[in-house]
Amino acid sequence: MRVHSRARQFGHTPRRRVIPCSGKSIAPPRFGPYAVLLGIALAACITGCDGQRDRANVLQQNRELRDEIGLLTKRLNDCNSDSLACRQQIESLQTFPPNRPADLFAPTRIEFASLSGGTDFDGEPGDDGLTLYLRPLDIDGESVKVPGKITIQLLDNTDLSVPRLIGTYIMEDPDRLRKSWFGHFGTKHYTLKCPFPKNVVLPESGRVSVAVQFVDYLTGKTLTNSKDFDVSLPQRPAN
Repeated sequence: MRVHSRARQFGHTPRRRVIPCSGKSIAPPRFGPYAVLLGIALAACITGCDGQRDRANVLQQNRELRDEIGLLTKRLNDCNSDSLACRQQIESLQTFPPNRPADLFAPTRIEFASLSGGTDFDGEPGDDGLTLYLRPLDIDGESVKVPGKITIQLLDNTDLSVPRLIGTYIMEDPDRLRKSWFGHFGTKHYTLKCPFPKNVVLPESGRVSVAVQFVDYLTGKTLTNSKDFDVSLPQRPAN
């Protein structure tokens, strides 16, 4: 500042020192290995976040599968317990002496009551099922209302060597069986409706064989019977 001031006093303008430019461009700062390490750290962070999300999803799926397996296992154990209880009850009843009082009222056979046969359920031409009236009978031929399991099979016996199954119907719920019992106007029987499966092919003869099996829950005895019924076939469209 002093030199400049004196120079201005004597009318001289001070010269500025000029640094010559070499003409080379100035390179940006280099981070070297630090940039590589920084990139690796960022990639690891991103990968780690994705891995944590995947791990959380897998853990959630595992928890859901464990819960589902636990529920299915409980249901299976309940079914096994019920089945074992029924089997033990039947085995216990079967060990009773033959002159036990229960046998005085137990059914000894099962029969098809009158009016059993083909039924039109949908109001269209032709029968589309069977209505069966079943009567368990005791040793005196009286109808008895007893709990049991009823299994019905509808068969096409056109070829006796190879019977064709049309449909199977099972009623084993005691409450449903009780509601199907009819005991008025001088008749006592179980009423079972057996609609034909959809698109089933019926015998051209119009004759359906019915096989019935009744398992008495009180005695464990199995009663069987079979009978043929004629049904009205649906009208075929004219060619």
